[in-house]
Amino acid sequence: MTVLEYPGRAAEWLHALPLGNGRLGAMCWGGSTARFDLNHEGVWSGSPDGDAASAGGTDREAQQLLARARRAATSGRWHEATAPLQALQAPYAQTFLPLGTLEVVTPEAGPGRRSLDLRTGTHTWSRPGGQSRTVVSAVDDVLLHVVDGASSDPVEVRLTSPLHELHREHGPEGIEVRLRAPSDVAPGHEPDLPAATEGPGAVEACVVVGWRRQGDRLVLALAVETTYRGPGSALRGSATELADRARARVGRVLAEDPAEVLRRHDAEHTSLFDRCGVRVDRPGQEPPGTIEERLAVARADPRRALEADPGLAGALLDHARYLLMSSSRGCRLPATLQGLWNLDMRPPWSSSYTLNINTEMNYWPAEVLGLPETVQPLEDLVVALASSGRATARRLGAAGWAAHHNSDAWAFASSVGGGHGDLAWAFWPVGGLWLVRHLVERVRFGSVDDDHVRDVVWPVLRDAAEFALSWLVRAPDGSWGTAPSTSPENTFVDARGRTVAVTCSSAMDRALVRDVLRSVVELAPRIGAESAGLAERAAVVLPDLPGVLVAADGRVMEWGEAQVESDPHHRHVSHLYPLFPGDEPLTATEEAAAAASLERRGDDSSGWSLAWKIALWARLHRPDRVSDLLDLVLRDATGVHGQWAGGLYRNLFAAHPPFQIDGNLGYAAALAECLLQSHRGYVDLLPALPAELATGSAHGLVARPGVVVDLDWADGDLVQAVVRPRSPTPKAVEGRTVVLRWRGREVRRRLAEGPLVVGPADFGATTEGT
Repeated sequence: MTVLEYPGRAAEWLHALPLGNGRLGAMCWGGSTARFDLNHEGVWSGSPDGDAASAGGTDREAQQLLARARRAATSGRWHEATAPLQALQAPYAQTFLPLGTLEVVTPEAGPGRRSLDLRTGTHTWSRPGGQSRTVVSAVDDVLLHVVDGASSDPVEVRLTSPLHELHREHGPEGIEVRLRAPSDVAPGHEPDLPAATEGPGAVEACVVVGWRRQGDRLVLALAVETTYRGPGSALRGSATELADRARARVGRVLAEDPAEVLRRHDAEHTSLFDRCGVRVDRPGQEPPGTIEERLAVARADPRRALEADPGLAGALLDHARYLLMSSSRGCRLPATLQGLWNLDMRPPWSSSYTLNINTEMNYWPAEVLGLPETVQPLEDLVVALASSGRATARRLGAAGWAAHHNSDAWAFASSVGGGHGDLAWAFWPVGGLWLVRHLVERVRFGSVDDDHVRDVVWPVLRDAAEFALSWLVRAPDGSWGTAPSTSPENTFVDARGRTVAVTCSSAMDRALVRDVLRSVVELAPRIGAESAGLAERAAVVLPDLPGVLVAADGRVMEWGEAQVESDPHHRHVSHLYPLFPGDEPLTATEEAAAAASLERRGDDSSGWSLAWKIALWARLHRPDRVSDLLDLVLRDATGVHGQWAGGLYRNLFAAHPPFQIDGNLGYAAALAECLLQSHRGYVDLLPALPAELATGSAHGLVARPGVVVDLDWADGDLVQAVVRPRSPTPKAVEGRTVVLRWRGREVRRRLAEGPLVVGPADFGATTEGT
């Protein structure tokens, strides 16, 4: 069981500890004046018509600009493509905003300690004479704060907000506040624009707080309602309706014994948390001290941190699963760049959705670590983008739907930049193709049934493939490619020494198009005759769509031809997508090129980049290189300098810097890849186990095509693997033969109702080519 524990009250936001139920989030500071910085998934700037209103010019004019850029790119005049593509840019996506701050003031009672129990989702402040417990319940959709040992002094409760206040009522046992978000918030990279603009059509929120005494116990509940109804939906709800719903929830909770509310919360939360976990043992016993104290000791050790304290690996995985559970379940929107927690009205990168890696990375651990329900909000956003993105594709003269690198609560899909955005990040119309992969992975992991495949996954995949097919152009050698094209956020130097972003057929473009077309061919038999035409078209194109290209220096070619990178150590490794998260079979030469590319990029980078590199090295079966990167993940982010330098803040949030949750969640997915891989049609056990994690166990890992795997290992060797079908669709895999591999040896077993147990002696001879 992982508990984060710290002495005293938090000194700043990055010391506070997060609670969340997917809808309502709170950063808990502890203390006798308990402070909770609040967020709600529906509190965004902007409005449902933001993307459509931002598009300038006609579709015909946009297509003429694109044609100019395409001619420039295909003739090698890459720099000349910049102006017409910038002319296509809309201003920007909108911003995830803070809701406010709740403070509950009780008399000082001496020093205390605060803790967060990840298994139960409970924050506790322990002090002389009593304690305070706080949860954000998914069952009751409230923040519940219970103070035991409270004095009889009057309760002082304060609720403040940076949003525009429309109405307030404050009584002896309650507060009701109605708020309105700004109609527009410009991102920080637009410093000349107003930070926030008030206007009509914006989100409104109602916050209701109530409290009562039970002897020496104080019970407080907070509920939030907003007019936001999800991506692609109109705002809805009057002030009276919002207040009535929030007030009713608070009233129901306060009328109950708080122990029963806590019991319901605990049962729901632990049922998800207990599904999966990793424990890494060490000779003797686990080191004493809190996680913070153990991290300090491990960092000071001359060995690698996990060699000094391997148990920290499982603790950080617990923490990541907790963050994903808390920011993406039972809600309308997926986790943002900061999950569900943001303090700033103008946060870094708008705390929204960056589709060229960060949003996808948030969900890499969802299936393999047993949290498939957390993907549902992402799927809902993708479905909304498949609608709003039709206009984006149409402006490009293409079929289907498209999305560029930024999105928000309103399913924004256009190219951003306001006419001056750097094309390295601003022009990237294949973002939707990457997002579709997550819907397809739900199928591969057995998380959805055939009806869901037909009704939800296939329409989105089909129309993404239609865009991909219509976006392709013929190269002079007869192959298919894309033009204009970029490699996310990276640039190269042209013959005249200029920094250039635009080229033809970047490795990432080709990989994503191949991925989508291969998915069409894979899923078409489950759909039936109506899918045959598209599957045939995809099958015809695939052989002429180049896969991984290896440059003369032995590395993967990032752009359509050999170029000199502006930054050889760039944090993005998009050109290695086919290795991870992709699953395209690679030759030994191509894998060697991927390894050479990783070596050239170097290890040190932002938190999410470290996670991606760990997963890539795991796919290459290189635990030695995994170990190097894990050490960087665990370092103290406050002591690291550099624009792109990852690590952990005091509350274990991962640094980009600043804080981005993808570093936490990507780490968990990467560690899972070290223990279990299933993308090649078999389940590979312990494929990249780092030496410092030589003895341990894992339970609840999930492998394609939908099986749960428990593992035990000692001194780097497999002890036992237990495999069983998973729900909700166990019948889909029962009776199928599952292929397990360990150290190149193979065992085949037919799945039945009971668990399948295998050990080292069950594995046969070494398999050729492994």
